[in-house]
Amino acid sequence: MKLGSTPGRRGAVAMATRVVFCSLMIVKATPWMNLPVLPSRHRALSFTSSSRKPLLQLQSTTEDVKLSSSSGTTTDKDNEATMSADVEILADDDIFLKPERDGRQYRMIKLKQNNLKVLLVSDQMAEGDVGVEAASVHVQAGHYDDTIPGLAHFHEHMLFLGTAKYPKEDEYENYLTQYGGGSANAYTDMEDTNYYFSITTENKDWENKDSSQTTEGLTGALDRLAQFFIKPNFDPDAVDRETRAIDSEYRNGKTSDSWRNYQALKSFANQSHPFAKFGCGNLETLTSQGTDVLLKELQNFWDTYYQSYNLRLAVVGHGSLDALQKTVQETFGGLPFSEGLPRYEQAIEANKAAATSTAATDKLVFEHEGAVYGVHAFGPEQLGIVRSIVPLIESRSVKVHFAVPPLDDPLLRDTRPYRVLSHLLGHESPGSLHSLLNDEGYLNGLSSGIGIESSDFSLFSISISLTPKGMANKDKVLDLLFQWIALLRQNQDQMGPYHDEMRQISNMGFKFRENSDPSDFCSGAADLLFAEHAEPSEFLCGSSLKAEHDPVITEAFLDRLRPETSLIVITNSDLKQESGDEWTVEPWYGAPHKDEPMDPEQMKSWESPPKFDERLQLPELNAYIPNDFTLRCDEGKDEESSTSEPLDSSEILVPPVPLVDNDRLRLWHKMDKYWRVPKAFIRLSIMSPDVYQSPRTMTYHRIFQRILNDDLNSFVYDASLAGCNYRVSCAPSGYRLSVNGYSQKLPFLLDTLTSRLFSLVDEMKAGDPALKEKFDQAREGLCRETKNYRLDSPYEVANYNSRLLMEENVWYLDNYIDEMEGPSAERAPLTMEECADVAKEGFSSRIKCEALCMGNMNSEEAMSVADLISDKFLASSRALSDVEIPHYRSLKMPTRDEASKIFGPKTGSKSTPLVYADIAYSESEENSSVELILQAGSELEMGYEGLAIFDLITHIAYNSAYNQLRTVEQLGYIVSVSARRTAGSAWSMTVIVQGSVASPDKLEERVEAWLQSFRKELAEMTAEEIASEASAVAAQLLESDTKLSQEVSAAWGEILNTEDLTKSLRTPSFDRLEKLSKELLVDEDCDEEEEKTGLTGDILKGRVLTFFDKWFAAESPDRRALSARLYSQKFQKEFEAVRNEPGVVSSFADIRHLKQFLSSWPTAPYWRIDESTLTEP
Repeated sequence: MKLGSTPGRRGAVAMATRVVFCSLMIVKATPWMNLPVLPSRHRALSFTSSSRKPLLQLQSTTEDVKLSSSSGTTTDKDNEATMSADVEILADDDIFLKPERDGRQYRMIKLKQNNLKVLLVSDQMAEGDVGVEAASVHVQAGHYDDTIPGLAHFHEHMLFLGTAKYPKEDEYENYLTQYGGGSANAYTDMEDTNYYFSITTENKDWENKDSSQTTEGLTGALDRLAQFFIKPNFDPDAVDRETRAIDSEYRNGKTSDSWRNYQALKSFANQSHPFAKFGCGNLETLTSQGTDVLLKELQNFWDTYYQSYNLRLAVVGHGSLDALQKTVQETFGGLPFSEGLPRYEQAIEANKAAATSTAATDKLVFEHEGAVYGVHAFGPEQLGIVRSIVPLIESRSVKVHFAVPPLDDPLLRDTRPYRVLSHLLGHESPGSLHSLLNDEGYLNGLSSGIGIESSDFSLFSISISLTPKGMANKDKVLDLLFQWIALLRQNQDQMGPYHDEMRQISNMGFKFRENSDPSDFCSGAADLLFAEHAEPSEFLCGSSLKAEHDPVITEAFLDRLRPETSLIVITNSDLKQESGDEWTVEPWYGAPHKDEPMDPEQMKSWESPPKFDERLQLPELNAYIPNDFTLRCDEGKDEESSTSEPLDSSEILVPPVPLVDNDRLRLWHKMDKYWRVPKAFIRLSIMSPDVYQSPRTMTYHRIFQRILNDDLNSFVYDASLAGCNYRVSCAPSGYRLSVNGYSQKLPFLLDTLTSRLFSLVDEMKAGDPALKEKFDQAREGLCRETKNYRLDSPYEVANYNSRLLMEENVWYLDNYIDEMEGPSAERAPLTMEECADVAKEGFSSRIKCEALCMGNMNSEEAMSVADLISDKFLASSRALSDVEIPHYRSLKMPTRDEASKIFGPKTGSKSTPLVYADIAYSESEENSSVELILQAGSELEMGYEGLAIFDLITHIAYNSAYNQLRTVEQLGYIVSVSARRTAGSAWSMTVIVQGSVASPDKLEERVEAWLQSFRKELAEMTAEEIASEASAVAAQLLESDTKLSQEVSAAWGEILNTEDLTKSLRTPSFDRLEKLSKELLVDEDCDEEEEKTGLTGDILKGRVLTFFDKWFAAESPDRRALSARLYSQKFQKEFEAVRNEPGVVSSFADIRHLKQFLSSWPTAPYWRIDESTLTEP
């Protein structure tokens, strides 16, 4: 499980094959939420920041980075020659196998001065483009190496808190954030720790440099990261704060079933194997021996494992390979010299005797198994056991873990038999285990694959999420599972074609792979650099392209999937922890569990099933694999001209155009000429006023969506395996359909999807018994998930509560539950037939459609999509008039003066006169939370200038709040400031704090105190510093797309912004972000005369302070604030006391009453309002 890995604001961390649970706090929407609550990444550690360092001062940053200095008559060429001699080039660009569209250049080197192995990636762009640069260092040391529980995790935290060269705690973060809001983070895994950062820079000519040189931003960032591994401070004054931060992180995990189940699995392992350790740590484990001992062990950990031979570095930059190599030498060349094999390779060599201790039935010896730590994590004593666990939330599942060799074993590296076995065991086609369990009404979901991966063992896991009916029949489920495995064993001679099919898909995927996020790439690449056995030429593709099927190795691996080598974990919320010795509570996270040995007779039956369910059968080979990869943009050209024409990045700026534009359908199209991949995207939005008509209709549509997605698996599951994906979702405004992938197969996929949409409705109306089973299953699953939301993190519950109050027309969670269970549901039960009628109305009664076709599709193919939409959806529907279009608005929270008129004069003295108070549903929830919401107005009223200033303020506030509330005051593990958009395009700045040390009202007091200090910080910032921050925000807005899907998402987002507007306002503003960025960019070279009309730093600072004082300052008469509080059970008395105060609402009835007094924000867009468009033509 990854610890401390909560990323910054740029995007999600790519997960490798190794499945590890992450402390990532991702906002989970309820089935009824359609707007994001927070950025997808919460900053849980002090690794993402805002900066004070002005862009205008960047020329002096090279003084911080002590580059090789020239003295006497030494020339630049002499320096370059010396540097070249200090580097061993292990592989240059010409030997790397690359995807067809990968324009990057690669070089793998080793620094001779310290043996550091490095991958350099040159991602040069056209001058003026804005893009991401990144780097990552991977260390082979993790919580397996703890001498104190949590030491590796604590060590990771401490490295960010200053070094000898850069002693300020926030220096690293503040430096990064001036480059497009750059971010940094890290995670601690079982045997690894990874540090990474990313910045956004403009590829322009720097003073005295050309664009092939390393940017100043990347040079400075690399130097600061390098100091982690040269001389960290390990400041004793930071120990108390960071141990408390880890304790807060630990307490957050105590209410997570993922963390509880993971630690329960560790507690079951061989306690002599380091997998059994408690890796997170807490205040007690870290401080029990005193600060001196902790600091000593901390330094010993760094001295032992943070050696250059045990580190790997990956860098992606805009400079040339030579420039990047020079920069890496100048920054990371300061690491001390060390040598040796990667430490796990050393351990394997030293423990090879243990590697031969495989079971007698094995035909092959997997020499890495058990060879690193001298013991097996899961041996005979830990296997052949059934463990039952009581979860916190309502859930039911059966997981079967099989002890298998590590994936890096020499016999598995190239053959990869686990891949084809995972593919078949988790297959969802007719005849599969998934299909059979689903038909029986047992299944919510099934997955298979490597669940835990370590250097000397792995767990191959089959996870089956069950319905209540499925759990009641868990013995039959297990019987069928082992029948399915036995069926594979009997048909091993058929594995070859499946293996070849997967290799074909892998080759296709690699050939047309587009560049990933640089930060994600670097993080994974730095880890892969430890693969000493791998050919450098195959670094980017791995072994999947050449992997040949080996029946002997496949048989040996499959032989491990037996009852005696398995651990069965049953998670069932219907279980009750009983008294007696058979129940045990895991000591760290508190999961109650009991263990029982498998019945020997049952094991024999599972090993050799007496009979097979005749419905089980292996899948057919995949008919969706495409073979036509021609590009539409090359039609009519000869091969030489189509491949020799230079790529023009300005093509990305060309927006899609409407091919159809009438009162029922608007279809946009753009044929790709730049990305040159044989892929296309089709997006369809069906707007209907019938979907969100009532809680009952919305519930029916959610149920239908589940039935449809489940049903479609039997039709198009193979398409998803072959790179063609689909999605059908339901929002309050209507239905959204999406298909994307290889363009050859997309028309067939879209036709299949839309045809099934209507035929499914007809079958449901006819009362099909099999569909009735699926209907009941979908209703039960939706009801369970809806109720479970009350057990989510306090800040998520508080956020949902605030949405109920801030948006005009929102149904309450209990409204949906009442439709599915309880007295109301008994009086008027949901029926499948009514569900079919309601669903059909939602996509074929009164509708209006928006569509987009982009990628490898010409206009004729796009028009065929328009014809399909017309035939399937519009032919039998009635046009939706403008007055019927569903509109959703946000309400204005009351000012102090308005609140005093609603609640009485006592609220007029409060800076936040409106509070929504709630109490945690679970008694085990230790954390409370507060979300202070400060409304900034509607987009119409804010305009380009207001939105730009608002974005700038939230950008600066993020780091300030985190440093004060999280780092200094230690109020909680989760601290965040973000811009929040609610229905109808209204914006608020929200400050979230979640922790266990104080009640929500006390947390709110500290947030208000921070706001006052933040206002002083803004006033004390120079105009140049404000301009630097503004430049960083502008860089984020202008960041260049790196793949086709990003361009599609941006275009589709702009189109959806206009779908509910009147005709004169419906033209999307595809250049909106460019215009918005202009409100932030100061002209540094303007003369005195131009300053009178142009944007200067002083003007920008004035706008920031004016905006803050109007909307966010506590004393402002215009401030519209709402406090959403969630009290933990230990603050029951405080909750009861506050709920009776004036201005406090604590129920949906209170909200409905209050909304009668509130007005709404206007919904017109800011980008189309001028004198010519104020009225309809």
